[in-house]
Amino acid sequence: MNNTPADGERVPSQSRPPYAVNCFIFDFDGTLIHSEQAYAAAFSYSIRLHTGLELDRNELRGFWNVTPREVLVRYSEVLVEEMIATFEEHYYANHHNLLAPYDGIPELLQSLASMGARLGLVSMKPRRAGERELDITGLRPLLNSVVWGDDVPRPKPEPDGVLKVIEELGADRRSTVVIGDSAFDMMMGRAAGAITAAALWGGSSREALISQQPDLALESPSEVLEGRHLFVVSSSSQR
Repeated sequence: MNNTPADGERVPSQSRPPYAVNCFIFDFDGTLIHSEQAYAAAFSYSIRLHTGLELDRNELRGFWNVTPREVLVRYSEVLVEEMIATFEEHYYANHHNLLAPYDGIPELLQSLASMGARLGLVSMKPRRAGERELDITGLRPLLNSVVWGDDVPRPKPEPDGVLKVIEELGADRRSTVVIGDSAFDMMMGRAAGAITAAALWGGSSREALISQQPDLALESPSEVLEGRHLFVVSSSSQR
């Protein structure tokens, strides 16, 4: 993926001193795990079956950042319930073959944990899928708190998920960073009073992320640990 800024693109300033952080809250799809293939395959199958339409790859971009209903209703309001059922059938039958953490993510989480950081996850994904996928990808032992889309009354872009993780982990929003690949992640983190960091290594639109003016723009998981933007203050040292 080409992450070179386009002409005139405004990238968040990285010249400020590093933020002191002891709680990291990640999005799941497109940030911790590469799930685009699983979603694209299920959407393509359902839409083709019910409408006969063949979607190209560009049209499928970003489908994992909204609910399946929001995607499928674009193609048929009348058949949307049948399409959702077909989408879910295909997704749950095949997602275990099409999911993997992004390169460097397990190592990043392990390193942060060894530094004493608290680690959380907030996703729009329903618990039914998310819990299984934590096991499929091997990330479950590396996270201290997990909030799925149906765990809170108001999912992204509302701040409820982030606030729930902060409360569960006894963290401070001012030393919490929300890292995600969608505009909703940036809106959610900002509404919660946390630091926001755009995960530019995912498959989402770089322009859409930068337009949200996150506090930080990170090109790869390794940048989280480089110390130029963030440094970890262990939870115990703040007590």
